[in-house]
Amino acid sequence: MSGEGKVVYVTGASWLVKLLLEHGYTVKATVRDPNDSKKNQHLLALDGAEDISSK
Repeated sequence: MSGEGKVVYVTGASWLVKLLLEHGYTVKATVRDPNDSKKNQHLLALDGAEDISSK
C-alpha cells in the first residue's frame, strides 16, 4: 500500500496518523487546542510530521 501523493483527514487517532505517515500519506489532523503542546507534542514528534498550522 502506498499513500504517496494522497491526503487523509484524521481526528483523534494518533496511532492511525503514525501508520499513515509511515506509508507516505500526507495527513491533516485537527486537535482541540493547537497551543497545548503537552497534548500535541507526540504528534509533531512522529517521523514525517510537520506543523503547518502557521502556514
